[in-house]
Amino acid sequence: MSGLSYYWEPRWIRKSVTIADGIVIETCLDLTTNLLVCPLCVDIDKLCPYRDRESDAAPPTNASYFFSEEDLVRHIYAHKEALWKHAIAYTEAEEEEEGEQEEEEEEEK
Repeated sequence: MSGLSYYWEPRWIRKSVTIADGIVIETCLDLTTNLLVCPLCVDIDKLCPYRDRESDAAPPTNASYFFSEEDLVRHIYAHKEALWKHAIAYTEAEEEEEGEQEEEEEEEK
């Protein structure tokens, strides 16, 4: 039984992906599996630091991998939505805290 392997020998290269009109991101593509990695989940400068040559860096364990650019773009928009929701929640909490501080100051007077 030959040909089966549990070992992945990555060959990362830099790849540009257009996520919207005029917006291009850099990510890493593995030539062995054709997987794209999310550049927001990992530091691509460590994974594929060179634009003009391959890297054999080990695949990150806490990364998101995609077979298509379309799926990667959807994932990136999910990051954007999550960040937006976090920013709104943070702003609301901050406003609530300011309101409580003002009430405390008025009570002290």
